[in-house]
Amino acid sequence: MRCRADPDAYFADGVRASGARALCAGCGFLEACRVYALDRPALWGVWGGTTRLERVSLRRRAAADGGPR
Repeated sequence: MRCRADPDAYFADGVRASGARALCAGCGFLEACRVYALDRPALWGVWGGTTRLERVSLRRRAAADGGPR
């Protein structure tokens, strides 16, 4: 898990979506991490290959669809 080796990289301001995906590429916990982050709106930084703004968008889309993420 790269996030354990260099946690500061995951909380840098201005990480773009492509950067988030690159940081998390190949992680065996990617989907579980994303679900964890989507359930916790207060989290900042890169989680599950997504940025905070991507997760906001995913939550809004799920709420508008009335279904699960």
